Amino acid sequence: MAASIGIALSGLTAQTRRLDASASNVANVRSTGAVPTTDGSAEGKRAPYQPLAVAQTDANPGTRATFTPITPAYLQEYAPDDSAANGDGMVASPNVDLATERVNQMAASRAYGANIAVVRTQDEMLTSLLDSKV
Repeated sequence: MAASIGIALSGLTAQTRRLDASASNVANVRSTGAVPTTDGSAEGKRAPYQPLAVAQTDANPGTRATFTPITPAYLQEYAPDDSAANGDGMVASPNVDLATERVNQMAASRAYGANIAVVRTQDEMLTSLLDSKV
């Protein structure tokens, strides 16, 4: 396999993970959980959703994508009727910005398309090479 195809495939995988993280964040944007105490526990109530980002690093060859938590993970929101509310009526809401997530989704889509173009071009070049007459 040509090195460029391997690099493009690692890029495709990275963009798939980036889109997965963004989709998960958007799907959980209105979820709530208990505000963690100073020791990090949720006192027996459901924990808040931990929003994710994807960190891409160079690998040889290509790129490596790993999920990383977004910090701060949550924002406090007043919801006294929520079952996870503390004594002050506060719950933990994920720190997700929908505009940022949309931009991440668009960028992942464009980068995915660029990596597909690399695979197609490499395939055409190899086909042309094998079809050429000596």
